[in-house]
Amino acid sequence: MKKGILLLWPSFMIAMIATAVFFSIFEPAELKLHGNPLFADKLSAYSVFFLVSWAFGALNTSIVLLLEKSARDINGFTPPPVVAPDEDTPLP
Repeated sequence: MKKGILLLWPSFMIAMIATAVFFSIFEPAELKLHGNPLFADKLSAYSVFFLVSWAFGALNTSIVLLLEKSARDINGFTPPPVVAPDEDTPLP
């Protein structure tokens, strides 16, 4: 649950900011692809852009969460413990 919150909450905040900035610059009705309008109405443009930017924000946040782990956590490798040699055993 904690990892889900750490992943989705920052990406949600990124999506809100990205949507606000993008649509303060561009009008959804003016977005066209090969001369055809890209969206039927403004609400669908806002919704699609928000969900896509949320997905990219989640990808970004997941990469950050992956990079904060140690190599031992990622690889699942734990080196064997180092045992001090006995005093009676000669070293090679």
